[in-house]
Amino acid sequence: MRIRVLVLLLVVAGAGASGIWFAAPVGAAVLAPVALDCATMPCDEVMPSAASFRPVEGAPHWEALDENGDVVGWLALSTDFVDLKAYSGKPLVTVVGLDREGIISGARVVHHSEPILLVGIPESALTEFVDFYAGKSALQRVVVGRARKPDVVAVDAISGATVTALVQNTTVLETARTLGGQVGVFDVASLSQGHFVEEPEPWTFEKMLEAGALGHLVVTNSDMGLEETGLEETGPDKASEAYVDLYFGVVDAPQVGRSLLGENTYKYHMGQLAPGEHLFVIFNRGDGSFKGSAFVRGGLFDRVRLQQGLREITFRDTDYWNLPEAAADDAPEITEGAIFVIRGGRFDPGAPYELIFLGSRYDHKGAFSRDFREFIATHQLPETLYVVDKTATGIPWRQAWLNRRVEVAVFSLYLLLVAGVFLARRYTTVDMKRLGRLHLASMLFGFLVVGVYMGVQPSVTQILTFFDSLIHEWRWDLFLSEPFVFISWSFILVVSVVWGRGVFCGWVCPYGAMNELAFKISNKLGFKGYELPDSVHLKLRNLRYGILVLLIAVFLWDSILGERMAEVEPFKSTFFVPIWTREWGFILWWSLLLGLSFTMYRPFCRYVCPMGGGIALLSSFRPLGPKRRAFCSSCKICTRGCEPRAFRSDGSIDPRECMSCMECEATYHDDKTCPPLIGLLKLEGRTDLTPRDQKKMDKLRDDVASI
Repeated sequence: MRIRVLVLLLVVAGAGASGIWFAAPVGAAVLAPVALDCATMPCDEVMPSAASFRPVEGAPHWEALDENGDVVGWLALSTDFVDLKAYSGKPLVTVVGLDREGIISGARVVHHSEPILLVGIPESALTEFVDFYAGKSALQRVVVGRARKPDVVAVDAISGATVTALVQNTTVLETARTLGGQVGVFDVASLSQGHFVEEPEPWTFEKMLEAGALGHLVVTNSDMGLEETGLEETGPDKASEAYVDLYFGVVDAPQVGRSLLGENTYKYHMGQLAPGEHLFVIFNRGDGSFKGSAFVRGGLFDRVRLQQGLREITFRDTDYWNLPEAAADDAPEITEGAIFVIRGGRFDPGAPYELIFLGSRYDHKGAFSRDFREFIATHQLPETLYVVDKTATGIPWRQAWLNRRVEVAVFSLYLLLVAGVFLARRYTTVDMKRLGRLHLASMLFGFLVVGVYMGVQPSVTQILTFFDSLIHEWRWDLFLSEPFVFISWSFILVVSVVWGRGVFCGWVCPYGAMNELAFKISNKLGFKGYELPDSVHLKLRNLRYGILVLLIAVFLWDSILGERMAEVEPFKSTFFVPIWTREWGFILWWSLLLGLSFTMYRPFCRYVCPMGGGIALLSSFRPLGPKRRAFCSSCKICTRGCEPRAFRSDGSIDPRECMSCMECEATYHDDKTCPPLIGLLKLEGRTDLTPRDQKKMDKLRDDVASI
């Protein structure tokens, strides 16, 4: 017997080590590139029509040239334009090409840290995914999954790496669009869709300020340095007075435009706007001027300009109309005002922008010598005035939920039904056969539908990501990007704390269900299950906690190595990647665990599973475990039938081991199996009770009535 136990332990431990360390070797980490360099990056693959490439001075992108030296397109590194992190918490660094017609010429990922692509899923899957975008317009709406609208193009997700695909989709499209806006291929207005909120009643000036409809910039005489040029002679209070006191903003929304410009002026100027153009108003309450006189001589307003990202917007005299006063009844008196038209579709009303005021003063150092000082105020239209149309392409996690909304509804309903079994335990545990049918149906659905069909299997990798997010950066979008993972863990957290780990591990977990179904099939075929002796079992079940702690420590040190070691879980080989496509070590580990499942009750779940270990810790103090009586401490009826061996020597149940099959609670109600109920039934049927029998019956009644 000892030899058999020793051999089994060596096999389990050896296979476990194989599962953990087979994928452990990791090459030296390669730093992500910080700038585009066509000398070392595959620019020729991204823009195959180009003969050469050259950087653009003062800009992050490069130009692609043909044999004659003419520009045929541009290339950019995604991290210069898009701040979007993938599943690993790091960006998918991608080179994207755009031709002169706004067509994506190609894309190549030059660096990533996605662990799921490093083991099991080949790099070619990501390459094939980004190849899809070649030849597509940068303004084309593309969704990962199924397209439900005629103007939307769909691209298949990378199987087993949905989050990566969603982030890569946004990375390629937003990089191409931003690049196109920077080089002038696209109007900025076409890049970020949105609309002004229109209200029929004009706002008061006070309401505009409260809502943030207008920006505000105050520059004092002291800020301008005028006290250095004799201002003190007019009094010290003059230094703190406003040189310019500017209110400014986009006034396309009628409730703002009508109020500031008046009905007729607003209607006229709005009627003159071309698509992508906007009305911009500045008025001043200070003694200085934001207009200056340069526009009279050269037609350019040199004192004020707008800056939005890499785009600088200046105003000419052809863009200008004088604004002598603000029309709102409660508006303050102004010293000067202007209506400007922002032309060329280069302004995004939904994004922040800066008003830059260039102050000028005579510095007394020469006849024409002047001192210039720059002052900046940032403003963004509130959502009460301008709403950005946030499409699924711009928010990857929202697209993920929309793509699988039917499956999400089915999965959520299934989890609610499982929770309902435990909420209605008073009824579901009365009949042992009915309880068994419910349990079997739940495991079959969990394995075949949730696991095999939907490809849903929570993993320790989500626990690792959780700890990493707590330490480094918390990102809700990361957890929301996989709907089933988010729903699963929300369910796990609630039911594990209330009823214990067994609700998920014993009723829902696809891999656990497969293990238990294999054991039941083996029993039906007449094979007798094998169990380790207590001296070994009680020690070996702590292995899963050690693996969990080790994985967390390694993951925080090196996330890629930690993810690879997490393949001690055979979940990927079972539900995400065909087992026959994997390396021999993974095949051996998967086959060994499946084989052991036919001879032992859930060997992986009880001894190895790090995710189960984490959930077990949540279950330590569950308030609603199976009902017990005082008599249960000496009765062994339930103990003998408990397959996970969750009973302690004193008859209590270890919540970290219990799989919540609820058979012990069904026995609790069964007057043909539970000794107190059997004894009480016999005594109550007798008419010749002795005082001793009466005392015994009273004690049994008290015991049965206790919980």
